Amino acid sequence: MKKNIKELIQQRVVVIDGAMGTEIQKKSIPPEAWGEYEGCNELLNTKAPDEIRSIHRAYYKAGADISKANTFGCLPWVLDEYGLGDMCYELTVEGIRRVKEAAAELGLEDETFVACSLGPGTKLPSLGHIEFDEMRAGYELSIGAAIDAKADIILFETCQDPLQIKAALIGAEDAFVAKGVRLPVMVSATIETNGSMLIGTDAKTLAAILAPFDILTLGFNCGTGTKEVAKHVKTLSELWGKPISVHSNAGLPQNRGGFTFYPMGPDEFTTLQKEFCDIDGVAVLGGCCGTTPQHILALAQEVKTLTPKKPSGVAQNSLASLFESIPLTQEPAPLYIGERSNATGSKAFRELLLSEDFDGAMSVAYEQVRSGAHVIDVSVAFAGRDERKDMKEIVSRYASKLTLPLMPDSTQIAALEVALKLIGGRAIVNSVNMEDGEEKFDAVCALAKRFGAALVCLTIDEQGMAKTKERKLEIAERIYTRATQKFGFHPSDLVFDMLTFTVGSGDSEYFTAAIETIEAIREFHASHPEAGFTLGVSNISFGLSKHSREVLNSVFLYHAVKAGLSTAIVNVKNTLAYHAISDEEIKLCEDLLFNKRGNGHNPLGAFIDYFAAQSGEGAKTKDDLEGMDTHTKIKKLLIAGDKERLIALLPDAKEEIAAESIVNELLIGAMKEVGELFGDGRMQLPFVLQSAETMKAAVDYLAPYLPKTEKSSQTTLILGTVKGDVHDVGKNLVDIILSNNGFKVVNIGIKADIELFIEKLEEYYASVATEGSGVGNSRDGLSERFAQGKVAIGMSGLLVKSTQVMKENLEELKQRGYKVPVLLGGAALNIEFVHEYCRPIYDGAIIYSRDAFDAITTLTQIEKGEEITIDTPSAARAEAKEAAKGGEVGELIKPQTEEPPIPPFWGRYVWEFTEAEKLLAFEWLNRRMLFKERWGYKSKGIEKAEYEKQLKEVVEPAYERLKKEFMDSLFDPVAIYGYYPARGEGEELLIFAENEGWSTDGDASREDIHAARCRANKVLSFPRATKTPRRSIPDYFRGDRHDTLAMSVVSVGSKIAVYEKELFDAGKYHEYYLVHGLAVELAEAMAEMVHKRVRTELGILRGESGEMGDVKMTGYHGCRYSFGYPSCPDLEMNRTLFELLRPEEYGVSLSETCQIAPEASTSAIIVHHSDAQYFTV
Repeated sequence: MKKNIKELIQQRVVVIDGAMGTEIQKKSIPPEAWGEYEGCNELLNTKAPDEIRSIHRAYYKAGADISKANTFGCLPWVLDEYGLGDMCYELTVEGIRRVKEAAAELGLEDETFVACSLGPGTKLPSLGHIEFDEMRAGYELSIGAAIDAKADIILFETCQDPLQIKAALIGAEDAFVAKGVRLPVMVSATIETNGSMLIGTDAKTLAAILAPFDILTLGFNCGTGTKEVAKHVKTLSELWGKPISVHSNAGLPQNRGGFTFYPMGPDEFTTLQKEFCDIDGVAVLGGCCGTTPQHILALAQEVKTLTPKKPSGVAQNSLASLFESIPLTQEPAPLYIGERSNATGSKAFRELLLSEDFDGAMSVAYEQVRSGAHVIDVSVAFAGRDERKDMKEIVSRYASKLTLPLMPDSTQIAALEVALKLIGGRAIVNSVNMEDGEEKFDAVCALAKRFGAALVCLTIDEQGMAKTKERKLEIAERIYTRATQKFGFHPSDLVFDMLTFTVGSGDSEYFTAAIETIEAIREFHASHPEAGFTLGVSNISFGLSKHSREVLNSVFLYHAVKAGLSTAIVNVKNTLAYHAISDEEIKLCEDLLFNKRGNGHNPLGAFIDYFAAQSGEGAKTKDDLEGMDTHTKIKKLLIAGDKERLIALLPDAKEEIAAESIVNELLIGAMKEVGELFGDGRMQLPFVLQSAETMKAAVDYLAPYLPKTEKSSQTTLILGTVKGDVHDVGKNLVDIILSNNGFKVVNIGIKADIELFIEKLEEYYASVATEGSGVGNSRDGLSERFAQGKVAIGMSGLLVKSTQVMKENLEELKQRGYKVPVLLGGAALNIEFVHEYCRPIYDGAIIYSRDAFDAITTLTQIEKGEEITIDTPSAARAEAKEAAKGGEVGELIKPQTEEPPIPPFWGRYVWEFTEAEKLLAFEWLNRRMLFKERWGYKSKGIEKAEYEKQLKEVVEPAYERLKKEFMDSLFDPVAIYGYYPARGEGEELLIFAENEGWSTDGDASREDIHAARCRANKVLSFPRATKTPRRSIPDYFRGDRHDTLAMSVVSVGSKIAVYEKELFDAGKYHEYYLVHGLAVELAEAMAEMVHKRVRTELGILRGESGEMGDVKMTGYHGCRYSFGYPSCPDLEMNRTLFELLRPEEYGVSLSETCQIAPEASTSAIIVHHSDAQYFTV
């Protein structure tokens, strides 16, 4: 009889298997099994079933209780990248069957379990990559297949986005209902090294989001190693009252000779995994990347006899955004729900909505965040508008950019559903009631339950709104009973709005409105203490004057909270503290609220008369700087990058504090704090640049008030990108950060020869000698100068060739007797290279600077005369490097022979973009790469409230604005490509004159390659990979006959580079960074367009149409290789490409080290072979 997994995980620790992908890589999968789909591991379920079955068999023999089917990518949107989307059902079924076959062969069918493993795929809904409905339907299809194949468990692993998890869970539920079968569901998230999921969600927030769902286990896999994930497991254990799973990597991945290596062996892995058994709730252990059957064998032998500790986690019922959770019950109460994002109640929000300024509507939300709201209510319904469309526009922005949970507010079920499909956090739905009977009530409850949302319950039924205490209690009890008993809502997920009506109308029906509401809350709270309560507080004062409303609302709120009110829908900034209201005003309010009418007293009249006599200015918004001294205000505004408010503060500040002290102590101190925030991952790079811009503006304003003599000892960095290297942005970021931390930067630009570095160094020594520092100026005085001078050299370089230039520069400095500290940085460098190859050839200090903040540390030490910190490679990295040197050489397997396509012409073609094609280039642009990598919007887990207002300049508006600027005047594209006859022999690619091209296959030269070689115009020599199948690019070209080679070079043009320099020189650092990033990514988009055109002209389209608007950037036929990257690292080959395509005629040139200028340019050779793919030599 089959074991029950739910019972088993209570009895003993259950072991799940290890990695699938790395085990597949160890297999000798025949090329015909891959066909043209290498990399699609799931295809092997049908094409290499024996190999897949053997992996499962090995894990079962090692002692795994659960084996994960090779179905991780069996999702339509993943398989579509290979043109295999219609095989999703089949590959899922076959993947399950391979596991079951392995278990049957070992006689373990009843002892083990088959898990249908499903990952997130390549698209995340919270980032807008994919619609929720498409993702949900894909999961439903795959899970339906798993049910049909008799899987035992559904496992969602490597989850990176809570909204993706919701789509998966809802898709699973739909499959269960459709098939009439219900399987246990396990969820495993990936926590990155920064402490959160890719989308920015931490363990605590994830637990709050998933608490309402029926999940067998929640846990972690992939991302980090066993050591790194431990703290997140402990956090989850404190909050999660169900079993926990952990199947982590075999340590953090390392790069050994270009290959990924996981350093943790079976024994160390097992020792660390076993420690999880000491944590309450951990019941499932196993492995992920880098783990093998040997890891699982060692683990199983240690833990399968252990009994898991019972789950003990307890968490407050909470709402959540993607980034943080907020308990529904606040201490002290209430939880404030911001009411201003409401088209009916807020004129400012309504006007933004009517003008369709959806990005501007963010400002209304940010104002509520700054004012102290805990949750944001979103109500967009307005006559004549499409509520669903508006809800999508607003909620998509709020959900991805606000750290606060959301309350979608609508009477239309369809609008609520639109909102819930966009909210990755845990929402609260406003609202449900009985006005239209139980049918609509049930529909709203079902929707909220489906998405794991809490509910606001209004005391309205078929007879209308409840006005008396008795009616309020009657309706509330009816709602409570139906919601908890029919739909299974926990009482704490129900928040009752007992409704209140204005006491300001003079209508006798409402004289006791406040009393009826407060007493209804008090009594229902006594009978149902777990339920929550809310009110639209401002309803109590409708019709009264502005300032009087603020006072009355605040007094009413005070009494409602005392009665049991747990949340309040308010305009937070206009809510007054009860103790701050005068006794006279409190009495006036309480007389009105509690209907105190003795002796002919008219409480409403007295209230109106009193406030009519007041100034009428109303409650003022509480400034977030209120109560701070000037020193603190300056620091806060600089860190926040709030240039306008800081500049406005400075005229008065300089009268209180010396301008020199503001700069040298406050501003520089704040910039150092910015560096610490960035280094800790708590501030994104774009916001660092905003702070730097603010710093520059502040210093420029204060400059006339500073002492006229600059300190002679100002610490200086002579900074440049080395000879032949045109990459500018990294160096300029260093300039920005250092300059705004009080250091002097002499930026000598790009392609800087060592003579220019030395020239500027000598100018520094001459200047300090002239100023009387005592530093000598003769050649013999160099050592003395080094001892007293506060100066360093900074060399930057992007590609590998630049590192050789750096070595040559260091040798030259040594030969001339210099010992000045040298900082080396750039993408091409690592600590091992600096330590092993640079330090031995130079007598001065050499510092490896990963970023500008490393450089700050070094220059600070120079400034203070302290010993400079010299980093060295860790022992683990040194061992990894040593191990990589002795790697085995794999088997050489040549790709299959293919018939070359015939191009429409031979030689060069200049593609002159039309305006429509220029606009189309933006459709080919990889926005995710642009936003996350180029622009630096990576981690969204910034917790400090002051950073929220910096997010007003949201990413999408910046993109659209720059897109318009580029199209109007800056984007001047150059696109040149061509076709040339070529042959491959060994590691050499022979390129022939275009007149040897052919128009029919029979005309192609089939002359012996040795005879033909003498006519080759160009010969390119490529390296060969060491790993099976040991590819070299010439392998993809025929040697027995002429084949077809395509080449391309593209550039966004020189205007953008000129504009970048103008921005940088003007101190507009953030804009400079955005423009540069967009330009570089736009060049990549142009390269993709050229590649699409080449595929179309060669007739090798796969899974795409010939229309240029049919964007396809992955999974296509053939491959595009750029020089300087792993498959063809030699930049010198650019010379041959330039000789053939002659882009110099259009302003695109090569540097001495063969890098392309302008920088936003790229070149490539395009290989048509169906088997061509990226590899590392």
